[in-house]
Amino acid sequence: MTLFQAILIGFVAFGGLLVTESGCGLMLNRPIVLAPIVGFILGDLYEGLIMGAALELIFLGVVSIGGSTPSDSTMGSILGTAFAISMNQGVEIALALAVPIGLLMQMVQYLVYFIRATQMSKVEVYAEQGQFNKITRLHFGSILIFAIIYGFIAFASLQFGVELMRNLVDQIPQVILDGLDAASMMLPAVGFALLMNMLWDNRLCVLLFFGFILATYLNLPIIAIAGIALTIGVLLVAQDMNHNRKLPEISLPQGQDQAEEEFFNE
Repeated sequence: MTLFQAILIGFVAFGGLLVTESGCGLMLNRPIVLAPIVGFILGDLYEGLIMGAALELIFLGVVSIGGSTPSDSTMGSILGTAFAISMNQGVEIALALAVPIGLLMQMVQYLVYFIRATQMSKVEVYAEQGQFNKITRLHFGSILIFAIIYGFIAFASLQFGVELMRNLVDQIPQVILDGLDAASMMLPAVGFALLMNMLWDNRLCVLLFFGFILATYLNLPIIAIAGIALTIGVLLVAQDMNHNRKLPEISLPQGQDQAEEEFFNE
């Protein structure tokens, strides 16, 4: 890997962190987007696409709930893909590296969030003084500093760690590599299981088996199954919207809404 490639991947990590922290919701920080970009930078877009799809399946059900910080799929997918392609390894190495890297960066994020939380006293002072511009600068400034550190971590890891990682992988026995290959086929199922655990609905579970039949017994391509799923989804949403329109409007007794508003204003 050249210095220029490591710098470019550092900028990819920088941008991925900005998307994550800004909360813009464009999903540009997902593995299926970042891994192909890394593959393109390293001259192997095909492997980047394959690794991105596999990593996306793993991190599909990993979400932030409440104040918890999930495993860092952004850095995990970037470094996992970059290390695997640089070492001429397959998707099993990318998956094996992405998960522990994501967990390690999760600890780094906890440290950064702890440091940022110490600045809340300044935010309270600025809020009392009505200096909201300073609050905005402090907020986005902390995100920018974190993104710079994040990008530097990616750059330094690739610039100084590829040879170390290659030597480490070369020392791994073949039986363990075969186990990693088998695990790489199982981890996407774990990602789907995590997602289904959150989205499972007894009324809609029949659609899961319907999709299984379409793929297994009718041998329909993914595009066709996605089109059928989109059609069913649109019909279900339209049905729910029509049902909500038919529901009678509930009006509060006179004076109750005003009493509730006064209660919350106290």
